[in-house]
Amino acid sequence: MALTWVLLGLGSLASLVIALWIAVSMARTAAVERGGFTSSSLWIWFVALVITLGVPFAIAVWKHQGDARRITLTMAWLPMLWNAGGVLVAMQMMPDIVATALRGQGAWVAEDRFGPSHSATRVMSAAAHHAADFAAPDTEEGVDDRGTLPLVDRGEVDPSKTLSVPFAEEGTAILMDVTLHGPTGADQAASVTLPYLFDTGASYTTISSHTAAELGIAVPEDAPTLTFNTASGPRESRMVHLPALQLGQVMIPGLLVSVCDACVNERTEGLLGLNVMREFFVQMDYKNQRMQLLPRLSEADPNRAYDIEPVVELKVEGAAEVWLGRVRWMVLVRNRGTVPLRGIVPVVEFTEGPTLAGATIAEIQPGQVGRSLVEGKASVDGRSDTKGHYTLGLAEAYW
Repeated sequence: MALTWVLLGLGSLASLVIALWIAVSMARTAAVERGGFTSSSLWIWFVALVITLGVPFAIAVWKHQGDARRITLTMAWLPMLWNAGGVLVAMQMMPDIVATALRGQGAWVAEDRFGPSHSATRVMSAAAHHAADFAAPDTEEGVDDRGTLPLVDRGEVDPSKTLSVPFAEEGTAILMDVTLHGPTGADQAASVTLPYLFDTGASYTTISSHTAAELGIAVPEDAPTLTFNTASGPRESRMVHLPALQLGQVMIPGLLVSVCDACVNERTEGLLGLNVMREFFVQMDYKNQRMQLLPRLSEADPNRAYDIEPVVELKVEGAAEVWLGRVRWMVLVRNRGTVPLRGIVPVVEFTEGPTLAGATIAEIQPGQVGRSLVEGKASVDGRSDTKGHYTLGLAEAYW
């Protein structure tokens, strides 16, 4: 009998904690949705305690009229019945509200005390999402395009700006005139038009150090570098920001280019790489020895994640822990370039698993660090044995 009362007491305590957690989370979510969290935390806690503990205590006192022993015995089981029933009714009557509150505020107690990257915060977040899934299962969508552009039909290109480029002699190369634009100076931006070689093997367009100096583009000694595999072996190259590049009537703003003096010869001043070609629908007409470039239509600023990713340093703040098959990581993004970045959306891509997008970072100045919260399931089938294998990248980023 004594063991039974002890178990009832523990059940009441557990149900009280869960109901209190849900009630406070719902109150905080409601306060935020009303236009900002302005309610006192002490007031919210007081109201939640009255609902979850004060009401059953008042019922016990009213029922037993001052009999301390019977009130104590009643309080061993009544809070469990009251709070468990209340939670079940809430999950049946308003499952979406309960689930939204838990997902949005379930970890706030630990986060306010220990920070967003602490293990306690991640455990609380994982537990809150699991509880929310009982009320209203969440279908989380990942990001898997990483800024890539799919093939398009003729309705998604601008035929009026089509650029037709003839092959060089004997079809051994494709050369075209490219206009490079430098940073805007006191009067206007400097620009040069140079012959470039279209090279499908070049990931990035190149620029010589002489041309960079002519355009007023600084090439810092500590500029981000990439290693490229060339015919003569691996080559490390510094990467810089080119304000704009023009092909025919098409202006492409904001590109990452490789400083490569070895790419210059008597015929060409550089290589036109894939980060430019991906802005076009390319058609090869080998019979007539011509290439056609059809510019893709874009209603907004083009996503520059492909160009910007080599410029940033990405890492998870603290230990990259997976709790209950979920992650709640703060991803740090450091801008190693010379121009501000905006609209940055980092992603965590799990091996044989989902790709989770983080919160958008509005802007990161050169040399500064931005923070983005990435939260979601670490496996596609809910298993928790992902072994934590992941890579960090960018889904969206803009100069």
